[in-house]
Amino acid sequence: MKCNIIRDLLPLYCDKLTSEDSNEEIEKHLRECEECSNIYESMNNKEDDIKAVNKDVKPLKKIKKRIKLKVIAAILGTLAVLSAVFVFVFVGVIPISSDKLHYTVTAYEVKSYMIKHEPNENGEYLEEYRAEYMDDFYPIPDGAKVETEHHISIDFEADCKMINYRFDADYEYFVNDEGINDMRTHEERWIYPVVKLPFDNCGKHPNQFSCGGNVKEGDTLTIHCRDKDIELDLWQLYLDNVEK
Repeated sequence: MKCNIIRDLLPLYCDKLTSEDSNEEIEKHLRECEECSNIYESMNNKEDDIKAVNKDVKPLKKIKKRIKLKVIAAILGTLAVLSAVFVFVFVGVIPISSDKLHYTVTAYEVKSYMIKHEPNENGEYLEEYRAEYMDDFYPIPDGAKVETEHHISIDFEADCKMINYRFDADYEYFVNDEGINDMRTHEERWIYPVVKLPFDNCGKHPNQFSCGGNVKEGDTLTIHCRDKDIELDLWQLYLDNVEK
Protein backbone atom coordinates (compact mmCIF):
# COMPACT_ATOMS: atom_id res chain seq x y z
CA MET A 1 0.00 0.00 0.00
CA LYS A 2 1.34 3.40 -0.97
CA CYS A 3 2.61 5.88 1.65
CA ASN A 4 0.14 8.61 0.77
CA ILE A 5 -2.76 6.19 1.35
CA ILE A 6 -1.30 5.05 4.68
CA ARG A 7 -0.82 8.63 5.80
CA ASP A 8 -4.44 9.41 4.93
CA LEU A 9 -5.55 6.46 7.05
CA LEU A 10 -3.28 7.17 10.03
CA PRO A 11 -5.64 9.65 11.79
CA LEU A 12 -8.45 7.09 11.59
CA TYR A 13 -6.05 4.37 12.72
CA CYS A 14 -4.99 6.45 15.74
CA ASP A 15 -8.64 6.94 16.66
CA LYS A 16 -9.24 3.17 16.21
CA LEU A 17 -11.78 3.72 13.44
CA THR A 18 -10.22 1.49 10.79
CA SER A 19 -11.21 -2.14 10.12
CA GLU A 20 -9.10 -5.12 11.11
CA ASP A 21 -8.02 -5.73 7.50
CA SER A 22 -6.95 -2.12 7.16
CA ASN A 23 -5.12 -2.34 10.48
CA GLU A 24 -3.09 -5.28 9.24
CA GLU A 25 -2.07 -3.42 6.07
CA ILE A 26 -1.24 -0.24 7.98
CA GLU A 27 0.82 -2.06 10.63
CA LYS A 28 2.67 -4.04 7.97
CA HIS A 29 3.51 -0.81 6.12
CA LEU A 30 4.66 0.91 9.32
CA ARG A 31 7.08 -1.94 10.00
CA GLU A 32 8.57 -1.56 6.56
CA CYS A 33 8.46 2.26 6.10
CA GLU A 34 10.51 4.27 8.57
CA GLU A 35 9.15 7.64 7.38
CA CYS A 36 5.50 6.66 7.85
CA SER A 37 6.38 5.06 11.16
CA ASN A 38 7.88 8.35 12.36
CA ILE A 39 4.76 10.22 11.28
CA TYR A 40 2.62 7.77 13.21
CA GLU A 41 4.78 8.15 16.34
CA SER A 42 4.50 11.92 16.06
CA MET A 43 0.71 11.71 15.80
CA ASN A 44 0.57 9.40 18.82
CA ASN A 45 2.68 11.76 20.91
CA LYS A 46 0.37 14.68 20.07
CA GLU A 47 -2.64 12.69 21.16
CA ASP A 48 -0.93 11.79 24.43
CA ASP A 49 -0.20 15.47 25.02
CA ILE A 50 -3.84 16.39 24.36
CA LYS A 51 -5.03 13.70 26.76
CA ALA A 52 -2.60 14.92 29.42
CA VAL A 53 -3.84 18.49 29.02
CA ASN A 54 -7.44 17.33 29.33
CA LYS A 55 -6.58 15.45 32.50
CA ASP A 56 -5.06 18.60 34.01
CA VAL A 57 -7.96 20.90 33.08
CA LYS A 58 -10.32 19.82 35.86
CA PRO A 59 -7.84 20.34 38.73
CA LEU A 60 -6.92 23.74 37.27
CA LYS A 61 -10.58 24.71 37.09
CA LYS A 62 -11.04 23.76 40.74
CA ILE A 63 -8.01 25.82 41.75
CA LYS A 64 -9.25 28.81 39.76
CA LYS A 65 -12.69 28.47 41.35
CA ARG A 66 -11.17 28.40 44.84
CA ILE A 67 -9.05 31.47 44.08
CA LYS A 68 -12.12 33.27 42.73
CA LEU A 69 -14.12 32.44 45.86
CA LYS A 70 -11.26 33.64 48.08
CA VAL A 71 -11.07 36.92 46.17
CA ILE A 72 -14.85 37.44 46.47
CA ALA A 73 -14.71 36.60 50.20
CA ALA A 74 -11.81 39.05 50.67
CA ILE A 75 -13.72 41.82 48.86
CA LEU A 76 -16.90 41.20 50.88
CA GLY A 77 -14.89 41.09 54.11
CA THR A 78 -13.19 44.38 53.27
CA LEU A 79 -16.54 46.01 52.47
CA ALA A 80 -17.97 44.75 55.76
CA VAL A 81 -15.01 46.16 57.71
CA LEU A 82 -15.23 49.51 55.90
CA SER A 83 -18.98 49.67 56.53
CA ALA A 84 -18.46 48.95 60.23
CA VAL A 85 -15.77 51.65 60.45
CA PHE A 86 -18.04 54.13 58.65
CA VAL A 87 -20.94 53.45 61.01
CA PHE A 88 -18.67 53.63 64.07
CA VAL A 89 -16.95 56.89 63.05
CA PHE A 90 -19.67 58.82 61.20
CA VAL A 91 -22.98 57.47 62.56
CA GLY A 92 -22.13 56.40 66.09
CA VAL A 93 -22.13 53.12 67.97
CA ILE A 94 -20.85 53.85 71.47
CA PRO A 95 -22.74 56.62 73.35
CA ILE A 96 -20.90 59.56 74.83
CA SER A 97 -19.62 59.39 78.41
CA SER A 98 -21.77 61.22 80.96
CA ASP A 99 -18.89 63.50 82.04
CA LYS A 100 -18.62 64.76 78.43
CA LEU A 101 -22.27 65.81 78.28
CA HIS A 102 -23.68 69.01 79.81
CA TYR A 103 -27.13 70.57 79.75
CA THR A 104 -28.96 73.72 80.83
CA VAL A 105 -32.69 74.05 81.50
CA THR A 106 -35.13 76.87 80.73
CA ALA A 107 -38.72 76.69 81.99
CA TYR A 108 -41.63 79.06 81.41
CA GLU A 109 -45.42 79.24 81.31
CA VAL A 110 -47.51 79.84 78.21
CA LYS A 111 -51.11 81.00 78.76
CA SER A 112 -53.68 80.54 76.01
CA TYR A 113 -57.37 81.22 75.63
CA MET A 114 -60.19 81.12 73.10
CA ILE A 115 -62.09 84.22 72.05
CA LYS A 116 -65.40 84.40 70.19
CA HIS A 117 -65.96 86.93 67.44
CA GLU A 118 -69.30 88.44 66.47
CA PRO A 119 -71.47 86.07 64.44
CA ASN A 120 -70.91 86.19 60.70
CA GLU A 121 -73.59 86.59 58.03
CA ASN A 122 -74.60 82.98 58.49
CA GLY A 123 -75.07 83.44 62.23
CA GLU A 124 -72.01 81.33 63.05
CA TYR A 125 -69.71 82.19 65.94
CA LEU A 126 -66.05 81.85 65.03
CA GLU A 127 -63.55 80.92 67.70
CA GLU A 128 -59.93 81.97 67.58
CA TYR A 129 -57.07 80.51 69.59
CA ARG A 130 -54.64 83.04 71.04
CA ALA A 131 -51.56 82.47 73.14
CA GLU A 132 -49.47 84.80 75.26
CA TYR A 133 -46.55 84.82 72.87
CA MET A 134 -48.80 85.56 69.86
CA ASP A 135 -49.83 89.03 70.97
CA ASP A 136 -48.44 90.83 74.02
CA PHE A 137 -50.45 93.98 73.37
CA TYR A 138 -53.91 92.64 74.08
CA PRO A 139 -54.86 91.71 77.67
CA ILE A 140 -56.75 88.52 78.34
CA PRO A 141 -60.47 89.30 78.01
CA ASP A 142 -62.61 89.14 81.11
CA GLY A 143 -64.35 85.82 81.48
CA ALA A 144 -62.10 84.03 78.97
CA LYS A 145 -61.16 80.49 79.87
CA VAL A 146 -57.39 80.51 80.22
CA GLU A 147 -55.25 77.41 79.87
CA THR A 148 -51.67 77.34 81.13
CA GLU A 149 -49.01 75.19 79.47
CA HIS A 150 -45.76 74.36 81.23
CA HIS A 151 -42.89 74.50 78.77
CA ILE A 152 -39.34 73.34 79.28
CA SER A 153 -36.31 73.58 77.00
CA ILE A 154 -33.18 71.46 77.62
CA ASP A 155 -30.05 72.55 75.76
CA PHE A 156 -27.35 69.86 75.51
CA GLU A 157 -23.69 70.44 74.71
CA ALA A 158 -21.03 67.73 74.30
CA ASP A 159 -17.26 67.90 74.73
CA CYS A 160 -16.57 66.85 71.13
CA LYS A 161 -16.66 68.41 67.68
CA MET A 162 -19.91 66.79 66.57
CA ILE A 163 -22.67 64.55 67.89
CA ASN A 164 -25.34 62.35 66.42
CA TYR A 165 -28.35 61.14 68.35
CA ARG A 166 -31.44 59.02 68.06
CA PHE A 167 -34.53 58.89 70.23
CA ASP A 168 -37.46 56.73 71.13
CA ALA A 169 -40.60 57.54 73.10
CA ASP A 170 -43.21 55.61 75.04
CA TYR A 171 -46.61 57.12 75.78
CA GLU A 172 -48.71 56.44 78.89
CA TYR A 173 -52.40 57.28 78.51
CA PHE A 174 -54.54 58.16 81.53
CA VAL A 175 -57.60 60.18 82.63
CA ASN A 176 -56.65 63.36 84.51
CA ASP A 177 -58.41 64.96 87.50
CA GLU A 178 -60.80 66.79 85.18
CA GLY A 179 -61.92 63.52 83.60
CA ILE A 180 -60.13 64.26 80.32
CA ASN A 181 -57.98 61.76 78.47
CA ASP A 182 -54.36 62.77 78.83
CA MET A 183 -50.92 61.38 78.10
CA ARG A 184 -47.52 61.16 79.80
CA THR A 185 -44.37 60.95 77.69
CA HIS A 186 -41.32 58.81 78.51
CA GLU A 187 -38.59 59.72 76.04
CA GLU A 188 -35.18 58.07 75.57
CA ARG A 189 -32.14 59.46 73.75
CA TRP A 190 -28.78 58.05 72.74
CA ILE A 191 -26.03 60.60 71.96
CA TYR A 192 -22.92 59.57 70.00
CA PRO A 193 -19.65 61.46 69.42
CA VAL A 194 -18.97 61.27 65.67
CA VAL A 195 -16.72 62.74 62.96
CA LYS A 196 -18.16 65.35 60.63
CA LEU A 197 -18.44 64.42 56.96
CA PRO A 198 -17.28 67.07 54.45
CA PHE A 199 -20.78 67.46 52.97
CA ASP A 200 -22.62 67.54 56.34
CA ASN A 201 -24.56 70.73 56.99
CA CYS A 202 -25.00 70.62 60.75
CA GLY A 203 -25.02 74.32 61.51
CA LYS A 204 -22.55 76.36 63.51
CA HIS A 205 -22.71 74.16 66.62
CA PRO A 206 -22.82 70.48 65.58
CA ASN A 207 -22.03 69.44 69.16
CA GLN A 208 -25.27 70.95 70.53
CA PHE A 209 -28.97 70.15 70.36
CA SER A 210 -32.16 71.03 72.24
CA CYS A 211 -35.33 69.20 73.18
CA GLY A 212 -38.39 69.89 75.27
CA GLY A 213 -41.94 71.20 74.96
CA ASN A 214 -45.10 71.25 77.05
CA VAL A 215 -44.59 68.94 80.05
CA LYS A 216 -46.79 67.56 82.77
CA GLU A 217 -46.31 65.61 85.94
CA GLY A 218 -44.88 62.16 85.20
CA ASP A 219 -43.04 63.08 81.99
CA THR A 220 -39.48 61.73 81.89
CA LEU A 221 -36.38 61.83 79.70
CA THR A 222 -33.64 59.20 79.84
CA ILE A 223 -30.22 59.91 78.31
CA HIS A 224 -28.27 56.68 77.70
CA CYS A 225 -24.55 57.39 78.20
CA ARG A 226 -21.59 55.06 77.91
CA ASP A 227 -21.09 54.71 81.66
CA LYS A 228 -24.63 55.26 83.01
CA ASP A 229 -28.17 56.43 82.26
CA ILE A 230 -29.20 59.97 83.18
CA GLU A 231 -32.82 59.96 84.36
CA LEU A 232 -34.55 63.36 84.16
CA ASP A 233 -37.92 64.08 85.76
CA LEU A 234 -39.15 66.78 83.38
CA TRP A 235 -41.90 68.01 85.68
CA GLN A 236 -39.47 68.42 88.57
CA LEU A 237 -37.02 70.19 86.25
CA TYR A 238 -39.83 72.57 85.31
CA LEU A 239 -40.69 73.29 88.95
CA ASP A 240 -37.01 73.86 89.82
CA ASN A 241 -36.36 76.24 86.93
CA VAL A 242 -39.60 78.11 86.18
CA GLU A 243 -39.59 81.81 86.93
CA LYS A 244 -41.77 82.37 89.97
